[in-house]
Amino acid sequence: MKIIFLITIISFFGFLSCAKNFYQVPVSQGNIISLSMLSKLEIGLTKAQVKYIMGTPSVNDPFNAERWDYIGYETVGEQKISEVHHVLFFEDNKLAKWEKRLEVSANQILNQEIE
Repeated sequence: MKIIFLITIISFFGFLSCAKNFYQVPVSQGNIISLSMLSKLEIGLTKAQVKYIMGTPSVNDPFNAERWDYIGYETVGEQKISEVHHVLFFEDNKLAKWEKRLEVSANQILNQEIE
């Protein structure tokens, strides 16, 4: 009787391990910018203040020190959930403006050109 119970338990867990719906861990890469971080941005903040709020930029262009790019995305498994690209512009070491850009994949550009 114990052997049948043991075989039943082992086969139950064996079938569960073959399930297709495994938990997939969300993976965040790059700068993850929250709404609270963006709400703290104001025109006229210094670069040090912006770095304190937003963190180190993903791209700090050596040829244009007045532009900082914050790029980040989150994936779950092989599916990209969100992608964010914020660009901050400075004038005289003060924040002048910022904009949010969304990346467009090369496949989407080709599809638009074909249509």
